[in-house]
Amino acid sequence: MSQFHHEFPSDYRNAIEWWQCDPTKWFIWTCKKLGLAYDLKQFRQNEIEKGRVQQLQKKLDQKRATLDWGTPLEQLPVISWDDFVTESKNGKALVSIAGVIHDVTDFIKDHPGGKALISSAIGKDATAIFNGGVYLHSNAAHNLLSTMRVGVLRGGCEVEIWKRAQAENKDVSMLFDSSGKRILRAGDQVTKVVQPTASADAA
Repeated sequence: MSQFHHEFPSDYRNAIEWWQCDPTKWFIWTCKKLGLAYDLKQFRQNEIEKGRVQQLQKKLDQKRATLDWGTPLEQLPVISWDDFVTESKNGKALVSIAGVIHDVTDFIKDHPGGKALISSAIGKDATAIFNGGVYLHSNAAHNLLSTMRVGVLRGGCEVEIWKRAQAENKDVSMLFDSSGKRILRAGDQVTKVVQPTASADAA
C-alpha cells in the first residue's frame, strides 16, 4: 500500500478500496464527514487503472519469459525447398506450414490424429491440412508447433518478407513486452492461416 502513496502522492488514501486496511484513510474520511477536513484529493481513476494494468503486465512478462515459445523467426536459417525435401528423405520428419519448417520427428508417436496422418505430410507443404483442410488445429496445437520450428523456406511468403523487414529495420506491426520480447496473442501464430470462404460466384 505504501507503493500506492509513493506513486500517487496527492491522493489522501494509502489503499483505494474502502475495505482495504488503511486507518489513516478512514480517519481522514471520518474527519471530512464531521466537517474537520475538506477538499480531499484523489488521483484520477483512469491513471490508477493504468498503473494496475502495467503491474499485471510485468507479472505476465515474467511468466512469459519462463515459457518455451520456440526459436524466434528471425533467428531461423533460410532453407531452400530442395534442401527441405532432401533432408526429409534422409531421416528427418520435416513439415512445412505457412513457410516455416518444423521437425516433428519426436512428435509423430504422440500425434492425436495418428502416425499415418502426420507422416503423410513429411516433406510437403501442410499449410492447408493443418488449417482446416483435414483438421482445424487448436490454438494450443499452433503453440506446440512453434516449439518444433527449425527453419524458414526460401520464398516462404509472409515469413521471409517479415524477416527481411526486420533486417532492414522497417516498421513491422508487432507487440513487445517490457523485456523487449515479442508478445504473441492467441490466433496470431505465423502458422495460423485463415482459409478463404467460398463465394456464391465460386460455387
